[in-house]
Amino acid sequence: MRDDVSQGRPAPYLIFRAMEATGVLDVHRVANVGDTVLDLQAGWNAGVRWNIGVLSGAHTEERLRPMPHTRLLRSVAALLSLLE
Repeated sequence: MRDDVSQGRPAPYLIFRAMEATGVLDVHRVANVGDTVLDLQAGWNAGVRWNIGVLSGAHTEERLRPMPHTRLLRSVAALLSLLE
C-alpha cells in the first residue's frame, strides 16, 4: 500500500488510504496500532481516535512513551480485550 500514497509515515496518508479502501469516513472511528515511533506519529497526524503503541515489536517503551498515544500495550495480544 506504500506505493499508493505520495509519502509514508509519519504522514497520515497510509491511514487515509486504508480508510478509503474500507469505506470509513470518520477518523474518530479509527484505531491506529503500531510498534514504532513513526506509526504513532502517523496516527497522531491522521487524528485517529485510538493511537495505540505495542511494546512487543520494534521499539521499546522508552522510545514510544514520549510519542502521542492513547494507550501502550505490552503485546498485540492485549488489543482484543481493549477493544471489547
